[in-house]
Amino acid sequence: MYAVVKTGGKQYRVEKEDMVLVEKLNANDGDQVVLVNVLMIGEGKKVTLGHPIINDAAVMAQVVRQTRGPKITMIYKRRRKNSRRKQGHKQDLTLLKIIDIAEKGGSKLTPKKAVTKSTDSKVKTQTKAKPAVNKPKVTEPKVKTEIKAKTVTAKSKEKKVAGQAKTKAEPKIKKSTTKDN
Repeated sequence: MYAVVKTGGKQYRVEKEDMVLVEKLNANDGDQVVLVNVLMIGEGKKVTLGHPIINDAAVMAQVVRQTRGPKITMIYKRRRKNSRRKQGHKQDLTLLKIIDIAEKGGSKLTPKKAVTKSTDSKVKTQTKAKPAVNKPKVTEPKVKTEIKAKTVTAKSKEKKVAGQAKTKAEPKIKKSTTKDN
């Protein structure tokens, strides 16, 4: 048995257990979706056509994954204007696996949501707060340290001043060794 289904503005011929890439559908991986726009159902020489769709017919599919198509590159060029523009695009697609084709009773089909893993095990357990214990502060006795001051004599001051005067002297100018003078 096969069916022609319309989704995303396109028509697809599908059979049971087929994998079909369609325009993006709002569903998560593992969810089941019901496609109700069935245009035609056929089995051997028996063909049922819709006008435009078949009433009470549906196709049940499961979302395998959400993916993207190949990159398409568009180049716009205006001649003699030195104007070029390059643009790329990847179309969002959904990979579906056809589970069942229902010629009658399609309105009764109910899609199932994918089972999500619970994150309850990752919840942190709260620990009881320990009561604050007031401990008496122990003060250590302060030890005074005395530094003996050195007396500076007049001679040592003169030596320091003389040393500073030498460092402030004008720098020597190097003479050129080339014959360009």
